[in-house]
Amino acid sequence: MRKILTANYLLSGKAIYLTSEKKWIENLANAAVFDSQEDADNALTFAETQINKLQSAYLIDVVLTSDGTPMPISNQELIRAAGPTNYFHGKQTEKN
Repeated sequence: MRKILTANYLLSGKAIYLTSEKKWIENLANAAVFDSQEDADNALTFAETQINKLQSAYLIDVVLTSDGTPMPISNQELIRAAGPTNYFHGKQTEKN
């Protein structure tokens, strides 16, 4: 199963993802996709050295869309990737 590595920025709490260049970004679409468990575990080991930047690093299962973009399998990670849910957006902003 394909995986990507995610965590949260230490100061802001924003969801972040590891790229193939070992940089942390907020856009899941540009995350490195690991096809082997060994590569995924090595990335997780790298994340453990980044304690001054991030917290709670873990691997998530993804599938690739038709254009090769990783998409989380779990609903929780889909919601997390979409951004904070602690403010109104979309239909929630319309007053009834």
